[in-house]
Amino acid sequence: MKSWVIALDVGTTHIKAALLDERGVVVRCEKVMTPLKSWHGTEAYYAKEIWEIAESQIKELQEIGFEKVAGISVTGMAEAGLVLDRENGRELTEILPWFSGCTKDLAKQMPKEEMVDVFRRTGLCNSYKYGIYKYIWLLEEQKLEKEKTIWMSVCDYIVYKLTGIFATDPTFAARTYVYDILGMCWDTYRIPLFGLTKDNFPCVFESGKIVGYYGKIPVAIAGHDHICAAFGLLYHQRNGICDSAGTSETYVGIMDKIPKEDGFSEKTGFLYGPFVDGGYFYMGNVPSSGHSVEWFRKKLQMQKLSYEKMNQMLSELGNTPSGLLYFPYLTGMGAPWYDPNMSGMLIGLRENQDGTTILKGMLEGIQFQAKWLLDELKKHHKVCVPMLSCTGGSVHNETMMQIKANILKKEIFISEMTEATLYGAAALFVYKNKGKASAETFLEQMGKKGKVYYPDEQVGDRYEQIFQSGYKPFLEMIHGFKRNKKVLE
Repeated sequence: MKSWVIALDVGTTHIKAALLDERGVVVRCEKVMTPLKSWHGTEAYYAKEIWEIAESQIKELQEIGFEKVAGISVTGMAEAGLVLDRENGRELTEILPWFSGCTKDLAKQMPKEEMVDVFRRTGLCNSYKYGIYKYIWLLEEQKLEKEKTIWMSVCDYIVYKLTGIFATDPTFAARTYVYDILGMCWDTYRIPLFGLTKDNFPCVFESGKIVGYYGKIPVAIAGHDHICAAFGLLYHQRNGICDSAGTSETYVGIMDKIPKEDGFSEKTGFLYGPFVDGGYFYMGNVPSSGHSVEWFRKKLQMQKLSYEKMNQMLSELGNTPSGLLYFPYLTGMGAPWYDPNMSGMLIGLRENQDGTTILKGMLEGIQFQAKWLLDELKKHHKVCVPMLSCTGGSVHNETMMQIKANILKKEIFISEMTEATLYGAAALFVYKNKGKASAETFLEQMGKKGKVYYPDEQVGDRYEQIFQSGYKPFLEMIHGFKRNKKVLE
């Protein structure tokens, strides 16, 4: 009986594919850097190159699995996407990454008075990152005829190349900014405002369900990477919070229904969308989490700093606070004050401080932002948990995880299965197509403890003082700086 699964994760930093057996054990994992290049004055992923990498990984794993592979489950970054010819599927553009800033002017055109109504429809605050703005920008940049095109997220594109079907799932559809999360359908009121029809978007299939076949192998779209990780890590603790700590850091939880008026507002900065196995998710985002570390490692150094050297330097520092305040808004603020145009700031520099101290201050600032986010989550949704389930590339930074535990005053649980997104995608495929009982083995693997970081109470109390008397009071000042920063430009 076929029972193995290939999970593919098309991520910002890496494209990864794993072959998992019927016990949920990784037989083999392939990993390649996601190649980012220049294209028409912006950054882009070259579509055919991304497809060739993904296909080669799948073929390699397929050969190892022989006749045992029961399905391919695709996950990855949400807003990245491209335009295809609707008639023949030909790539008409390259893939714009989710962080591409070329669409900022388009997003600014939305009248503020419309944003509340659009939030109610989409669960999203207005941002240049969303698919609809990328679609319009690409149509205008390449002078394409709208009626002949279709918008595809990068994962939709991979599934199309595998199956020949224009398909997406609700979690990817929702990140276009023209999907009605309550009606669970394309927004036929707003789409025409952009001169488009619902035919310009793929059919929406249930997350994890089979949409087509690659040869004889069933293929499914598992959904947005952060949501796939949350599915696996929160399956046995549905009231918990999943912290997906990568380039961008997201705090994800599950709710049975969208909250009422006082708990569902664009002013909170939280985002909402359909969860992969029913109900909805809330998401609080720190856009420049791991990105801040990468910025320090690659751009703030005269020579690029290796991860090994960076972690060694951090480990040599004590556990006392750095004395710095870092506000991690290199790419804007997510929650709880949503502002994509916010600027970052570093306060408290002294001549006796070195680069390692600055880096530690940056790690602290990321967690201060997370603390603020979780405080607001408790205020608006009455959510307060003693432990976070943490996954993503940042879990390998032990100093960062201990700082997180100390500042948040919570236990930080690291799953033994570090590739939570891949596991979540594989488990969701089995869950949706083979049944809950078959998926339990996969989900049990994700519940195994790899490591737990415990908060140091005394250090945590010191950080609490800094947060209350230092971090929070500076926030209003930073808003003022943002409003007046044109003076410096």
